[in-house]
Amino acid sequence: MKTETEKYYEKTTKILTEAVTLFNEGKYEEAREKFKQLKVSGIPEFEEKAETYLEIISRLKDKKKKGEAGQDYIYEMVHAINEKDPERALEIAEKVKKDDPRIDYLKAIALTMLDRKEEAVEALKSAVARDKKLYFVARKEPDLFPLWDTGLLEDLQ
Repeated sequence: MKTETEKYYEKTTKILTEAVTLFNEGKYEEAREKFKQLKVSGIPEFEEKAETYLEIISRLKDKKKKGEAGQDYIYEMVHAINEKDPERALEIAEKVKKDDPRIDYLKAIALTMLDRKEEAVEALKSAVARDKKLYFVARKEPDLFPLWDTGLLEDLQ
């Protein structure tokens, strides 16, 4: 029998899955509503993901209003990772060369997916050094679980 906490976590995970699916389908307003639910879920890693996605949606909406050309590199990297295309995510990261801890965080995920663990560890350390909240997000990110087993992140906090 599942506890109330387990039921709540399961329900919240379902909302996250639905939100990401809507986001990837380009249904940003519907996705926004789901991510808003997650932002107040009380589960830090889901709240952090929701905040990132809401920021991306906001930027996309602002670009449409302003008629700006160009692509949002964070969105493109997240989309590539969600599509299981880590090589494309890394290509995007190399093109933008921005000093953004989110880029390094996403690079860590892509590198882990490619089993390039040492490089992934360096990217994750770089991200966390500039944004401490990413440490807590990384601890709960399934795509990064293989890194925690290497022993290479023992000094990361």
